[in-house]
Amino acid sequence: MRGIDLKLKFCSCAEKLYNVIFNQHILMRIISTLSVLGIISIATTPIGFDTIDFVTKINTVNYLLGGLIIMSLLSIIRRFATFNSDAYLLAVSVACYGLSLAFRNRHIYFIFGLLLFISIVGYYLMRDDKLNLTGMKFSVKKAVIVVSAAAAFFVIYVGGLTTLRYLNYSTSTYDMGIFSQMFYYMKETMLPNTTCERSELLSHFAVHLSPMFYVLLPGYFIFSSPVYLQIMQALVVASAVIPLFLIARRHKLSYKVIAVICISFCFHPGLGGSCFYDIHENMFLAPLVLWLLYFTDNKQWKFAYIFALLTCLVKEDAALYVACIALYLFFSKKEFKHGITLFSFCVTYFLLAISYLNNFGDGAMIGRYGNFISNQEWGLLSAVRTVILNPAYLITEVFVQEKILYMLIMLLPLAFLPLLNRNLSQLLLLIPFLVVNLLSDYPYQHSIYFQYNFGTLAFFYYLAILNIPHLGKNFKKYGITFMVAASVILFISQLGGYTDNIKTYINKHDNIKQINMALEAIPEDATVRASGFFVPKLSSRKVIYDIQYSENVEEAVNAEYIVIDIAEGHSNTVAQEYKNRGYETVEHKKGLYWILKRND
Repeated sequence: MRGIDLKLKFCSCAEKLYNVIFNQHILMRIISTLSVLGIISIATTPIGFDTIDFVTKINTVNYLLGGLIIMSLLSIIRRFATFNSDAYLLAVSVACYGLSLAFRNRHIYFIFGLLLFISIVGYYLMRDDKLNLTGMKFSVKKAVIVVSAAAAFFVIYVGGLTTLRYLNYSTSTYDMGIFSQMFYYMKETMLPNTTCERSELLSHFAVHLSPMFYVLLPGYFIFSSPVYLQIMQALVVASAVIPLFLIARRHKLSYKVIAVICISFCFHPGLGGSCFYDIHENMFLAPLVLWLLYFTDNKQWKFAYIFALLTCLVKEDAALYVACIALYLFFSKKEFKHGITLFSFCVTYFLLAISYLNNFGDGAMIGRYGNFISNQEWGLLSAVRTVILNPAYLITEVFVQEKILYMLIMLLPLAFLPLLNRNLSQLLLLIPFLVVNLLSDYPYQHSIYFQYNFGTLAFFYYLAILNIPHLGKNFKKYGITFMVAASVILFISQLGGYTDNIKTYINKHDNIKQINMALEAIPEDATVRASGFFVPKLSSRKVIYDIQYSENVEEAVNAEYIVIDIAEGHSNTVAQEYKNRGYETVEHKKGLYWILKRND
């Protein structure tokens, strides 16, 4: 009997120990404590957490003592709280820890692992609604405030940091200098001319047909600066949340879900990343495509045709987005009349635009699809022929490592919702993703850091809105919440590095001021040949050439002023070469710049 009693006592103690160890509140406090300690360690340790030496810099005694204090505080809060404090503190601490990790280590595979960890914690919290999210009331007013705040953050973050890129001399001829000079010419002559794009006086519309740029011209008359262009790009892109909000409401999504979708949109790394190679006409695609979809949804055909035209005016290849919407109207919505009319219109516009570029410009840039063109005489038709005759080749070209990573970054913030289509005809709206971003071997078209994602993302979020009502209750609960987590984590990890522009502007303010004074002293009517990072600052003049891309152009070689960016890597021998050509030094600041003038 004594042995049986001891055995029962042992089992009872073991059960109590098990209950203590695996008590959900204690587990939540342990994870919260570790998260807080992790944040403190990252903030106070001088080396990266992704190295083994990180552990050697942490005082073990202080770490354990800190953990004990934090656990005690969490237990006290739990004792007196009238709500599930452990769940809320777990959510906050893990979120903050995840953001600090994402900001410090931007390696994409690490971010995927981090998202997996956050998803597990999120699943645990959402499973029994420990945060009481289902009971949260969300009125239209609250949704508008949240969405406006997200859009405002986008404008401040993207507009502010891209402006600092320009002020820090981190923007170059290609493409900030081109568009800066183009707007100067548009202000002075109403013509979109540049000299730095091809080292000769040329209309930018000979390269890309983009009349939509004129929409920004009235404001440029008032604020004649590249800073205006950078800020306007952020404002134009952020304005896309308005039609996105209206589309989501049109499809009867709750205001809570609408707010989540709009937050995900504003924090999508592909949306913000597309702005950081500076202003491009593609920025108009985000709002225009969504407005076009909104008006077609509401069968407001007058406005639909207006926005179809405006979309085509963005760029010669923007007609593709309109064509896909027209096909979607025809096959999915059975709007045969408007589908055929819209498709005929955009195809006609595209052919006219290509004809214009071929006859009066530099021709369409079909070389970016050279990997699919087997017969040069056929042009783009050869690419179509390749896809039809050899579909396996398409798979070979699309499913490569860099493009798979790009697909994951683009689709994770949407929980892959654009692919979960019940109606196969909705796949027509994924054609731009395939054609613009995945088919070409031009690396910039499948990168979140360049301007080729705006139209694709507009379609992605539209498809997500269409698909959400057809999803199961659990997928809605977990998937939509995941959208916010993935968007924010990927945004911080992939775009957080641009905050270095703030540090650069502060640390190099004196140097920047000296460069500004030197460049502003060059007469506005002088012809200038400058290093790439100086071109945007010097672009408000009739003649400016890039020093690297104008070596064989006689007019450029004989420019009145030569401005060399020493920090860019040009050595003193470059300045000496110009001295041998008859130039004399106007001003030289070691490590910053060298300005020479032609000795006439």
